[in-house]
Amino acid sequence: MQRALLIKAFLIGAVFLVLLIPLRMIDGTVAERAGRQQAVVDEIMSSSYGRQLFAGPVLSLPYVEEYDETPDVKGGRVERIRVQRVLYFFPASEELNGDAGVGEKKRGLFKARVFGWKASVHGEFALSGLTVIERTRTDSHIAWGQPTVSLSLGDPRGLNGSPALQWAGKPVQFERGSALPNMATGLHAAVPEFDPLKPQRFAYSLSLELRGAESLAVVPLASDNKIRLTSSWRHPSFGGQFLPSPESQEITQDGFRANWDISALASSAQQQMLAQFNGRELAGPGPARLEVRFIEPIDIYSMSDRALKYGFMFIGLTFACLILFELLKQLPIHPLQYLLCGLALAVFFLLLIGLSEHMPFGAAYLIAATGCIALLGYYLSGAVRSTRLGSLFSAMLVTLYSALYGLLISEDNALLLGSLLVFGMLAVAMIATRRTDWYALTMKKPAIPSVAGESMADVAASPA
Repeated sequence: MQRALLIKAFLIGAVFLVLLIPLRMIDGTVAERAGRQQAVVDEIMSSSYGRQLFAGPVLSLPYVEEYDETPDVKGGRVERIRVQRVLYFFPASEELNGDAGVGEKKRGLFKARVFGWKASVHGEFALSGLTVIERTRTDSHIAWGQPTVSLSLGDPRGLNGSPALQWAGKPVQFERGSALPNMATGLHAAVPEFDPLKPQRFAYSLSLELRGAESLAVVPLASDNKIRLTSSWRHPSFGGQFLPSPESQEITQDGFRANWDISALASSAQQQMLAQFNGRELAGPGPARLEVRFIEPIDIYSMSDRALKYGFMFIGLTFACLILFELLKQLPIHPLQYLLCGLALAVFFLLLIGLSEHMPFGAAYLIAATGCIALLGYYLSGAVRSTRLGSLFSAMLVTLYSALYGLLISEDNALLLGSLLVFGMLAVAMIATRRTDWYALTMKKPAIPSVAGESMADVAASPA
């Protein structure tokens, strides 16, 4: 009998390993569908507008330094040298208020989140009159050029209408291109000439509507930045180098609101922008920024992938319960029946993926779990010739599937809940078998269920 038990254990282990094949195939399907989802997002962004970034305004003042260069050779001709340079100024203060409405663009079953951002910006440039001018010679002549105000945008295709800029109380017209070196995407506008060596202030205000996809980033370039963002989207993910003030961050059923108060003393954005203008490569995605990603609250593919990671545990716990039923109740269960039960558990994950692409994840999970539990309970009731044991097994599966759903929706507590689940199942098995004499149990011959008053041996021996 012990030899037969070892053979049975070996066969069940082999069945368990075989079931890893469909689980791996389903995992590949999840990866393929997730890749297709990302490909659709990239396709939508490439054909319309993509992730957005707002940086500015930046005040640029070009100038030309002119001086005469006398060659060392006697009798040489005096040469007039002209060197072109640019002064850059950042706002002393800026207040930005923006509201984003979030929607979706679909391609078949796949979709990308898009938003429309309405922003109003106002602030001030404060020139101290102590501007340091880079020059080759102290006696050179400086000729000032046309100053411009520039905005850098992540994707100008998302502009809705023409942004309105008020400079020193007068409207100015934007043109395409940022007019900033190494930062082509954006807008610029010519503003009245001024002398940077005189103390003066320039107030500005700006309103624009910008459409984008997936995320919005703002580069805080002013010496004092006050940024207020609101949206009807209830699931923001804040990122970048600056998080909103904890006391201002509010997420409700109506959306979110968040405030940032950022000083140039705490930000290297100005220095990084100047480095980028000069052609120096920056580490990371670019200048320091704050970012809001409009994430999906439940990503069906990441949730399905997480569920699959518990697939091995599910099959193992289910097989453990079947082995307990077989040994404690003397119910012979064939390895092929183990295989069929394992396949039913694997198909659950495939059903979950297919259904969740057409309905909310919670509803898809409920339907897939209910179908698999009903199938397994009905099958095992016939296999062990006991409705009560089939119902008990179904109740165990309800507990397992409920625990799995809890693991999926509680990402922060997944490890704790998973540990408690495994401990609970082990405790139940140990308590249920604490008085079992395993040596005596393995010496007994399993009872063979009867059919209509006859033993299975009599049925097998009788002629067809």
